[in-house]
Amino acid sequence: MAEVIRAESDTDHRYRITRTQRGFLLSSTRKSEFGLLMGPSEWLYKTREAAEAGLDLIVLMNAWWGAINRGYPVGDLPERCEKASAAHASIVGALRDQPLIGREVRELREHEDDAIDG
Repeated sequence: MAEVIRAESDTDHRYRITRTQRGFLLSSTRKSEFGLLMGPSEWLYKTREAAEAGLDLIVLMNAWWGAINRGYPVGDLPERCEKASAAHASIVGALRDQPLIGREVRELREHEDDAIDG
């Protein structure tokens, strides 16, 4: 059974870290109809610390992208993203916790679904 560790939302996205049997799944889903059709972007980490750093980075990157698309000033978002990216890379490197991404997560889900069905 999955346990939600952290859930956040901004204007355009929903974010969630869920503890699973395989680790900590970070999900980012767009709130738009397009986002609902596409499904979430997902990263599977071995550790909560790395997943938390990943979430911090994704939230900042989406805020920066949203500001650019809307023509708003980005302020200090580029610097904050750079710092969050460095922190994420440092944590992932120190913990040797390179996340599974995209296709790898989907294949893992399909493999687990097959094991449950079979």
